Amino acid sequence: MKTLEELSARAEIHDVLLRYCRGLDRVDMELVRSAFWPDAWVQFPESLHQGSVDGFVAFLSGEMPRFVRTMHLLGNSLVEFDGPTIAHVETYLNADHQGTAVHQWANENVKLWARYLDRFEQRDGVWLIARRALATGWMYRYPEEGWFDDHPDASASGRDGHDPALERVAGFEANPVARKEWP
Repeated sequence: MKTLEELSARAEIHDVLLRYCRGLDRVDMELVRSAFWPDAWVQFPESLHQGSVDGFVAFLSGEMPRFVRTMHLLGNSLVEFDGPTIAHVETYLNADHQGTAVHQWANENVKLWARYLDRFEQRDGVWLIARRALATGWMYRYPEEGWFDDHPDASASGRDGHDPALERVAGFEANPVARKEWP
């Protein structure tokens, strides 16, 4: 039977994964960076980035604005603890990307199926990523004629910092600060 401490750790780890994806899709590099320990190591394919988290965030700071939109969806996530302060986490990923005219996927839509292989560490009571690898399964380039974007709200993805989901909230035990009509 899982303890309350283990269940809490799993929830904290899951929240880190979700914040990372929100940061990617909203082009919020501070949020992306907040998912990692300062000494974290990122092992993406060689053509993307292999090295420090600071170098990874610098890479993403140049790469993510060159997409019209992205959507990173997390699937199965297996958390296996190696003691009370280390967790090995495998998380399935589907990510859609629409390149701008200046991206290598110029005006194309590409889907990625992959897995994040993470080592999370708890330090001073906080769970963050210490090592991350991306295991790419496969990719698909969608035919251009298969896409349409004619619904008036179809492009309301909020990559400019004005997405309603980015409005700050007070937390579980504080007085609400969000608008009543959210979203």
